Amino acid sequence: MKKGIQLLVICSLLLSCKNNSDSFVIDGYIKGGENKYIKIEEITPTEILVIDSIQLDNKGEFKFKYKMPYKSFYNIVVSPHDFVMLLPDYGEKIKITGNYNNFSRTYQLVGSPESQLLWQLNDYTIMGADRLDSIKNVYDVLVQNTDTNFIKKEKQLLDSIYLNAYYEQQDYIISFIEEHNGSLSTLIALYKTFNTIPLIKPEQGFEYYEIVNNGLKNNMPENPHTLNFDNTIKKMRFKYGDMVGGGASITMGE
Repeated sequence: MKKGIQLLVICSLLLSCKNNSDSFVIDGYIKGGENKYIKIEEITPTEILVIDSIQLDNKGEFKFKYKMPYKSFYNIVVSPHDFVMLLPDYGEKIKITGNYNNFSRTYQLVGSPESQLLWQLNDYTIMGADRLDSIKNVYDVLVQNTDTNFIKKEKQLLDSIYLNAYYEQQDYIISFIEEHNGSLSTLIALYKTFNTIPLIKPEQGFEYYEIVNNGLKNNMPENPHTLNFDNTIKKMRFKYGDMVGGGASITMGE
């Protein structure tokens, strides 16, 4: 009898572990979000799916558990223009905090290394966006000047500052891709932009598309994101396969 009970307990524990191993859990606290709603979305290779709508409690807290069909990207959405992207792994317990009115700029998280990588990307992108806004503000003041020679000289200087800011962002993205080769986070890095301009243009840096593709194929060959990206690369290879390197010619007016 005792052996039977012990066997049932062991089976129950094993089943529990199995069920937890293919799920992730988010414990969240969003300041200023008391009794408000957030959405949880999955970013599939072809579309964005709304998984759930959650009402925060009267303390701004929530808990969400989800069984992943495969490793993928998930958004916590406060508003259409304010959301946080996560990249959870199986069995992870993620704790996330932030402010409801500025979630993507204020959030912090622990418990998910690859979601931390996306946080780093987000943080660096925000820094670049703030720098871009500063350059644009100076540019807007400059064009109000009536001295055309002065405008021309200062615009050349601003274009140089702008180009340096672009290349700093580009260098960070390249280093990120090389350092974290094989992670799905490199897909997000690959498509980052600066002033709506791609930081890695396929016609100038197709080699990095290949690096991301090969890394994913080696690390997670059956993942739907990998398979979809590999199909994309096969089509792009006919157009960009022989294009490696090359400089960018961009200015504030682009």
